Amino acid sequence: PVVAGRRARVFVMAGFGEKCESLPAPNITVTQPPQKGDVAFEPGQETTVNTSATGTCIGSRVLGTGIYYTARPGQTGEDSFAIEAELGGSITQRRFTVQIVE
Repeated sequence: PVVAGRRARVFVMAGFGEKCESLPAPNITVTQPPQKGDVAFEPGQETTVNTSATGTCIGSRVLGTGIYYTARPGQTGEDSFAIEAELGGSITQRRFTVQIVE
């Protein structure tokens, strides 16, 4: 859950190469904005690779762009938003749902 009025990181979007090296930050846009809060992006966030097409980079540390959600004060319940990330011609779409508590 996220606390109303406090910024919370919900995900790190990262690209990495064949040798598990960090790639440049993806270009991320909000395709469906949340109704009860705001979304912000912060590049240069470290994360651990959890999935990889070849499986060879799982567990590696890379840099990516943090996706942050902040619910407006007084909001509670569920909220959702969607983003699109483009890196090197490849496009990834993700939808996030958060639970807001006071």
